[in-house]
Amino acid sequence: MAHPLPLNNASCDGLLYCLSSWANNVTNNLFFVFITIAFGVVLFMATNRFGTQRAFGFAGISVLFVSIWLATLQLMSWWIASIFVIIGIISIVILIMKER
Repeated sequence: MAHPLPLNNASCDGLLYCLSSWANNVTNNLFFVFITIAFGVVLFMATNRFGTQRAFGFAGISVLFVSIWLATLQLMSWWIASIFVIIGIISIVILIMKER
């Protein structure tokens, strides 16, 4: 099934909103989940030189806040956001245990 880009549609509020809405529609509402996972992986890889536990803690806490924000804006389902929240809580625990 083809998904044409909605660029010529007059009902779009802006290019970024139209493209993200189109990508979310094409991926069956998983676009922002993929973006959140990619954000967490990039943060983990960027901060890995400070140690694996600290990198996981920083990336987990950041993904926790991003997932809550996206779920509040109803761009991500709450059950998926709760998985990210659990990962964020686990990363906080690992970070606290590492710092002791």
